[in-house]
Amino acid sequence: MPELPELRISADFINQNSQHRFIKAFHVEKGNNPKPFEIEEQFNVSAQSSGKELLINFSNMSGDDLKIWVFMGMSGNWKYVKTENWNSTKFTRMRLDDETGHSLLLYGGFMGPKYSVGKPFTGTKRGPDPTKKFEEFKANIYNNINNRAFDKPLCEVLLNQEYFNGVGAYLTSEIVGRLDIDPFRKFKSLKDFELEKLFSMILKCCKESYEYGGGELRDWKNPFGENRIDEWIKFYNKKDICYKQQFGKRNIWIQKKFKNIS
Repeated sequence: MPELPELRISADFINQNSQHRFIKAFHVEKGNNPKPFEIEEQFNVSAQSSGKELLINFSNMSGDDLKIWVFMGMSGNWKYVKTENWNSTKFTRMRLDDETGHSLLLYGGFMGPKYSVGKPFTGTKRGPDPTKKFEEFKANIYNNINNRAFDKPLCEVLLNQEYFNGVGAYLTSEIVGRLDIDPFRKFKSLKDFELEKLFSMILKCCKESYEYGGGELRDWKNPFGENRIDEWIKFYNKKDICYKQQFGKRNIWIQKKFKNIS
């Protein structure tokens, strides 16, 4: 599933390919069957990410805004193609046509993307983006540290989006591995200086993964076609030094030397 770096790269890609005005927008149903949005005027498009959230904004000459919250799922991706060729992309979910004869496509197959028009998704609570609101991100944890959510093992807590928005399986593997800390240790047992090291490592790993092109580890592909993540990954899927351990509902690659500690 795309994590914080991948969502930020997706927003960059949308903004880079939204320099021209858009003239049509379509919901695309199963079988690549497009149904037009009810938009009467040409419009501009911009995107911004916050952790694992992606917000798309449509604005027209009348000053009206339409906001779309995108959940990327397991396989959400974006591409920019000639409109005449759009139907060659399978599992398209949204199509935005611009005035140059090109289209921005949101697509994805297995557990693919979905979006909500006009209002955010309900359900998952997400905390501040650690790369954009670092002090708020830390405060959200310090202010809630007595919550029973922090009674769980470190690796499980890092997957809690209410506090660690944007951190998923591969980032957790890299953060915990680089700290060289027991992944089974209860989060509440961390001392203040250890928490500060953890927060700094989260910020460092999120920024570096973004700079290396994001985690092309399963279905997500960098839409710019540039990726050096293999040069950066040290623990995720490194079978010589790590093994997969389930935390909650997710499998995390952790160092073998911690296997018998739990």
